[in-house]
Amino acid sequence: MGMPPTLGDRLDDRMWSLDHGAPDVAVVVGANHIEIGAWVVDAEVPGPEYHWALAEYLGVDVPEIRRLVLRSQMRIVQRTVRTMPASEASGF
Repeated sequence: MGMPPTLGDRLDDRMWSLDHGAPDVAVVVGANHIEIGAWVVDAEVPGPEYHWALAEYLGVDVPEIRRLVLRSQMRIVQRTVRTMPASEASGF
């Protein structure tokens, strides 16, 4: 069983299925293409002001966007902990 999808995973899948790039999504969602790129790789998460537009783009409801964002946040923390030097991780 794989990990549940994050917002980045779902955005990436949707963008591929529609042959969209970050600039295309940026127009639809009202963010800039750099933000979209960061969301797709789960480097950052969108603020609540983007949740409704993202829900529309992904064809889900806003509570599902919140769940996806939470999973993205968890992935960011996991990535940070895995790459953190052991001396810093002990105080995490």
